[in-house]
Amino acid sequence: MPSVEAFSEEVSAAESAGGGPGPDEDWETAARIAASIRPSIGRMWLDMLSRHTGGDPAMARKVYYVMGGLHLIGELWQDPRVMEVHVRGTRVTVFGEHGVHEVAGFPSEEAARRAVESAEAAQDRMDARVTRAGESVVVSRRTMRGPTIAGLLESGVVTRELLSQVEAALARLETVTVTGPAARVVIRAFAPLVPPGSRVFEGPHAVLPPGCVAAAEPLDADYVIGVRPGATAERMASAGQVGALIANPESEIRAAVRLVVTGRSAAPEMVMRALTRVMAH
Repeated sequence: MPSVEAFSEEVSAAESAGGGPGPDEDWETAARIAASIRPSIGRMWLDMLSRHTGGDPAMARKVYYVMGGLHLIGELWQDPRVMEVHVRGTRVTVFGEHGVHEVAGFPSEEAARRAVESAEAAQDRMDARVTRAGESVVVSRRTMRGPTIAGLLESGVVTRELLSQVEAALARLETVTVTGPAARVVIRAFAPLVPPGSRVFEGPHAVLPPGCVAAAEPLDADYVIGVRPGATAERMASAGQVGALIANPESEIRAAVRLVVTGRSAAPEMVMRALTRVMAH
């Protein structure tokens, strides 16, 4: 058996030659095992938790999401029809293919706060975006289904002439407003008309246009997009301080292009210029 001194000399010689200690091959084995069980890790957890919930799978899932930190947000996120989750205090409203409805909320503001913080930390894993709009926190899917500009043109919902007016207004950093039940669908479809490279503040129901960068607040943005994106965003848009694409604004906004859309959000029918409102003096 070689002496400690001899072993040390061999190690020193190897390190001097630039080789250094070789990698621990156990880590490669561990990585292969992890990759093989990762797709079923959730099921493994639920099976284990079911033994602690009397075999109740619904309760086991709730325990799983509480332990993971996402709480109610985690459970709602498993429904592919859910496009956005709005949290305001302990109250929760869900927006999706099945419409808009309020669900049973969080048991406490502390639970809601922890869930929002967990969602912020897990945005990449969830393929989600978390934004704050006023007193609400919006968790939205980065990839959402919905009509595109091409689809709206093909179905006759919008004309090329009207679309060119919207595109020109946005290129000039002006404001475009859309009103009607399907307004949120229209602004999401129009979002790619915002010039690439712009900084965009996303309000509720917004989508980040391709090639753009998310802004944390309207004061940092070139554009604001969303449904009622907040008083500050609407004031800045009305004053011409940012470009905007706003659905159903809650205040009177000066806009270069005012549109109305008929039909339900699930089936918009026609986008047209709004009649100019004449204010009485």
